[in-house]
Amino acid sequence: MFTRTAALATAAAAAAALSSCGGSGSSSTSADSTMSGAPTTASAGATTAKVRIKDFLYGPATTTVAPGAKVTWTNEDSSPHTATVKGGFDTDSITQGKSATVTLAKPGTYAYYCAFHPYMKGTIVVKG
Repeated sequence: MFTRTAALATAAAAAAALSSCGGSGSSSTSADSTMSGAPTTASAGATTAKVRIKDFLYGPATTTVAPGAKVTWTNEDSSPHTATVKGGFDTDSITQGKSATVTLAKPGTYAYYCAFHPYMKGTIVVKG
């Protein structure tokens, strides 16, 4: 299983690899957003964010956080899911009722997907 130490090391490597990506700037989220995929406004400089996995969707689909923020995915589906950045972080399998957290240190845009269901996609924007 994926440990927190490995998650932090992987997230740091992903942040370094993706640091040249530009942030889009218009999307932000809150933990109480709907599963529609539409971004929701959050306070600037968020240091934590929660993403629900439900009905084979990430909700919210786009999340904006400050550098060093922790992002937690919680699986509410019966199928396992991941949050995976190609060449970057991978939460490993998140089973029903479980969560996985990564810390994103550097500004950039992190497009992630589910390794088991590649049509599931989301984005984390780190702005700071």
